[in-house]
Parts: sequence; C-alpha cells; structure tokens
Amino acid sequence: MIVRPCKHEDIDRAVEMGRHMHAESAFAFLPYEPEKVHSLVTDIIEHPETYCGLVAEHDQALVGMLGGYLTDYFFCHEKLACDLVLFVEPDHRSSPAAARLIQGFRQWARARGAREVCLGVSTNINTAGIDRFYRSLGFTPVGGLYKLRL
Repeated sequence: MIVRPCKHEDIDRAVEMGRHMHAESAFAFLPYEPEKVHSLVTDIIEHPETYCGLVAEHDQALVGMLGGYLTDYFFCHEKLACDLVLFVEPDHRSSPAAARLIQGFRQWARARGAREVCLGVSTNINTAGIDRFYRSLGFTPVGGLYKLRL
C-alpha cells in the first residue's frame, strides 16, 4: 500500500471514488455533480500549501483518497487542518489504507504549522467503527454533528 500526493492523472479515479462514497452515504439524497468534484480535486492538486490531496494505491490501482485543507481558527491566527473527504473502497477497508492516509494528512498539517487535525464523520457510514478507529489513532471525540434536512 502506497500513499502519495494526488496527481492530475488521478482526477478521474478520484471522481469515481467520490461517486461511490456519495452513493453509500447520508448524502445520497443530494445530486452527485462530477464536474464540481473534478474542479475541487484540481484545486487541491494545484494548491498544496492550502489543500492536502492524498491517494492510497494498491497494485497500481487507487483504492482510497483523503482531501483536507488548512485554515485559521476563527478566534486567532493559529492553523487548523480539517478533512474534506476520507474514502477507502469497501474491499480495502481492512487494509492499512485509511491509517496511512491519515498519517500522511497529519504530516502535511504539521509541516504547515497546524496546531490540530480535525476529522469529521458526516457520511453516517459505520460511525461506531470509525469512532473506534480514530480513537486507536490517538484522536479524541469532541462534540458532535447534528443535521436537519430542509
């Protein structure tokens, strides 16, 4: 399993993985717009100081991806790194792909002076398992996410 920065030639596969994630997630009630995802992945690749784009590759096939960004806390100029998307294909969820993607994100964030890394769980996919997994990597749950469809 190799984790590396996302490249332009990975964009179509990233868009496809985004479609898979969308279809199995709590966001499935919304339309999936591949051109928007394509544009976002392009921005992530082209702005590596602000965005982190990583892919997990197994046997020369992309099986996972992580996208994140660097921002300021609203109350000070210190930096915080947040995820946009973390996805691993179902057949590779027992592999080290997710842990290695998160490790790469942590390294990216640390290199840019971030004080914290924040990972969210908004897809409603295996939330108890993700909680155990994130805790095993040293993350602490803080608060929660509450939704109301309109």
